[in-house]
Amino acid sequence: MPESTTVTIVLHANADLADALLPTARGGAHLTDGLVERIQRRFGVQARVVHEASSGFGALRAALEDGSAPMLGSDADIVVLSVADEVMALPERGAGAEEAVQNVRADLVAAIRLIKEKIGAHILVANHSTVDPDDETFNFQGVSPEPLSLRIQRMDLMLVGVSHDEGISIIDIDRKVAEIGAGGTVVGQMRYGPGAADVIADETVRILEDYGFFDDRPLLAQVGAKGASS
Repeated sequence: MPESTTVTIVLHANADLADALLPTARGGAHLTDGLVERIQRRFGVQARVVHEASSGFGALRAALEDGSAPMLGSDADIVVLSVADEVMALPERGAGAEEAVQNVRADLVAAIRLIKEKIGAHILVANHSTVDPDDETFNFQGVSPEPLSLRIQRMDLMLVGVSHDEGISIIDIDRKVAEIGAGGTVVGQMRYGPGAADVIADETVRILEDYGFFDDRPLLAQVGAKGASS
């Protein structure tokens, strides 16, 4: 993209992701240089983040369908979503674990297709670390509701399939946190300290760079297997 273009990023997430991508001056918890500052410093490209609170994929889908989603008027180039709300609500999303995950998947896929159709934005979805520093469960059999770590694993697997089918990218927080070690970097359920926030922000910048948002070249399209075969 030309240097004169401002890259607009809609961050549709709560503190789980906002704390890792926004600078402290804009409500983040740890970083003086958030996503925008890193983009500007490394590539000389102007960027802005529009932060919207999330209520889950079902609420986002409904708002996109009825035209009330704030991001519809944002001229977004990129939309960043998080699975955090759905992880917390998963036991109420279906009669069993598999049905619950499939219901979440259906809402996410519908929201992805609506965003691509109505806004034309690239979409990134963040998973989360399976480490819960407050959970000492060592045997998941018969535990109800399912421990957070198991719910996050189910979401991780679901996102891999959605990424393949729909062409979105995953901000793989689970992998990035594992690489630096979760001890001291995961400070609560899907909440991260400064070290984790730093690698999450860097990983997000890397993904956007791969698409070509910071170069004067055509953007790589997000075409998944479903779109390619239709």
